[in-house]
Amino acid sequence: MPTVYVGVVVGVSMLRNAMDRGVAGDVVRRALEGEARALEELGRLSLGGSLTRALLNFACSDPEGCCAELSSIAGLRGVVEGDFRVELYYTDTRTSWLCSLTIAQCLSSGILPNIEVVGSVQIPLFSGDPEGGLASLVNAVGKRLFEAAAKGWEAYLVITGGTKVEAVLASMVAWLLGARPVYRVEGGPLLILPKLPIALADELVNSLCNLAKGNPVPSGTVAELARLGFVVKSGGGYTVPRWVVELLRVRGLC
Repeated sequence: MPTVYVGVVVGVSMLRNAMDRGVAGDVVRRALEGEARALEELGRLSLGGSLTRALLNFACSDPEGCCAELSSIAGLRGVVEGDFRVELYYTDTRTSWLCSLTIAQCLSSGILPNIEVVGSVQIPLFSGDPEGGLASLVNAVGKRLFEAAAKGWEAYLVITGGTKVEAVLASMVAWLLGARPVYRVEGGPLLILPKLPIALADELVNSLCNLAKGNPVPSGTVAELARLGFVVKSGGGYTVPRWVVELLRVRGLC
């Protein structure tokens, strides 16, 4: 069978659903609200305790209904042939980490056929450097999709886990590198978005690369790049955000 790479951007729908169904209690609610003490407690409860067992039972017994991520993988498993190589991308929060860990354990237990979890990557989006976090996301997802394409694998990127900036940016990376984003409307159909023949114009790429390296670029070109959102004002001039530079690098353009 063919090999299929499936990247999954992990949100926290599992915890929200578990809380709604009475599987998870008040500590999860407070952790989702960002309460520091609850996040510390959640970390302790996640280390093989009753919460871990409850979440595993909840998720593994109902992959279609427990959360957006497993539901998407299950839906994709039903329509795409091949051996799945699944990789999880989670943010630097205990809630996202716990969801990713639970998803990995469920998949590794064999709840769905011909699926291997090949890794998980933490994206530091909440470490105080959001631009650096986005650059890390582009770098990590872009490299994996590039490697998959180089091996001739079909590639999919599940963005169901929260319509957030990381999911939007991951979709951009997927399209630029020939992968197909996957979205599952909770309780609804699986949407496998098409590959889009997106290419960046040579002139635009050259201008961005020169600007990123500190080389002179005509002011009219810089103004157009700013209008398109590829550069941002910084001090008295313009700079290329790190995530844009990474986007170019993963394509081998800069």
